Amino acid sequence: MTLQLEPVTLTILAVGFVVAVPFCWYGISELRLANRILRSEPNSVLDTTDGGHVELRGTAQPLEADRLCRSPISATPCLAYECEVETLSSSGSQNSSSWSTAYTDQEYVPFRLEDDDANVLIEPPGADFRLETDAQVKVDAGTEPPSAVAQFIEETDDVDAQNTGDDRGLLDRFTDTDRRFTERLLLPDGSVHVFGTARYDTTVSSAPGQVNAAVGLDEAAYDDSRWLRLRHSLFGGPFIISDSTERQLGLRAGAYGLFSVALGLLAAGIAIFWAF
Repeated sequence: MTLQLEPVTLTILAVGFVVAVPFCWYGISELRLANRILRSEPNSVLDTTDGGHVELRGTAQPLEADRLCRSPISATPCLAYECEVETLSSSGSQNSSSWSTAYTDQEYVPFRLEDDDANVLIEPPGADFRLETDAQVKVDAGTEPPSAVAQFIEETDDVDAQNTGDDRGLLDRFTDTDRRFTERLLLPDGSVHVFGTARYDTTVSSAPGQVNAAVGLDEAAYDDSRWLRLRHSLFGGPFIISDSTERQLGLRAGAYGLFSVALGLLAAGIAIFWAF
């Protein structure tokens, strides 16, 4: 006996499948990452000359003392920063509220990761930065922000005082809704954990202790072949830069993975329930 499904049933199942697969795929990749972080030892920097996927842990060092970024709010010299502005949105029907992202910014410079053996060049473009929060300021509606935040608002065209798109004026220093300003920084001489793809390169070392290699995004990610780019996006190794401890990074990846898989299974379950 052949099972015949109605078009509506097929549509529901297809929608459930389309929603469930990305969540489950991402969740499984995060769980694999968590398992790798928590159960394996980092590579030595000396291993990077062999190429391939590596996991490194050490100290982040600038290429030159004055080759640094400057964070937009606290003006802190750093190797990388992430800046985020969130607004508090309220739901009148359920008397609940949640933070939503209104603005993000990121900047970075190349740096060197140094462990007990040597140091290697890290090329950040394309990295998934997972940085700890270094500073967070909440500005209540109708109150004047701290001077550093006020200057950031004044200098950033995409962040206005009212978050409504109105013309900027005398009220630039004030907000009409609760907002949260967050900075995450990768600091010189700070601990750093890097997952990436190493390549042998004799042009990137010029001093004792520097290895002939660089670590960054797998070259397949920007290959001319669409097939290679797709294969990398689905099966390629991660490129992660983090200042979290090994335990924090692993547990957080595991939590993200479990939550994502649960959402995917829930979507699939709802689709099957409604279809049959």
